[in-house]
Amino acid sequence: MPPLVAKVKEEVRKMLVVAVFFALGFCIIIIHNRLLTHGSGIEIAGFARAMIGGLIVAKVLLTVNLLPFVHAFPNKPLIQNITWKTSLYVVASIIFLYMEPFVKSLVKGVGVFASHSRAWDELMLPRTWATVIWLAVLMSVFVTMQELSRVLGNEQLKRIFLGGRRSKPVTEIRSRDAA
Repeated sequence: MPPLVAKVKEEVRKMLVVAVFFALGFCIIIIHNRLLTHGSGIEIAGFARAMIGGLIVAKVLLTVNLLPFVHAFPNKPLIQNITWKTSLYVVASIIFLYMEPFVKSLVKGVGVFASHSRAWDELMLPRTWATVIWLAVLMSVFVTMQELSRVLGNEQLKRIFLGGRRSKPVTEIRSRDAA
């Protein structure tokens, strides 16, 4: 397989994994919101929007990952990497949440100041911040698993979570965990 095709295939695989994780997370959020608002007449976003949201978040994460300062703490304790990357991803998501209505208003010909005002008003809605909180939780889980996979390797992580044959004796694994 040519190197370019292999690279594109790997990037698509990464994006799909991220998109599926966040689409499932957003579907859970939609179910949560529907249960909370059942019988109130409030309209909740559909599952198609959750799927599209998963793709958007995947693109945002992969774009942020291209920045040189994202991987600033590779040899530090995992908590530093997890906190740093989660913070960057959440900030990037908040910027996206602001830019979406801003650009929509600009395209409609509203003007820069009015577009900013509309985008800011939408960003300050309680439902937007509830979404940001959920997104931060999903991001922290995702980044934690990503960092564990980076440190332990995919095969070891699969063995830890899904079981299977051990490549090392149990005593050797336990002594390493005790350190």
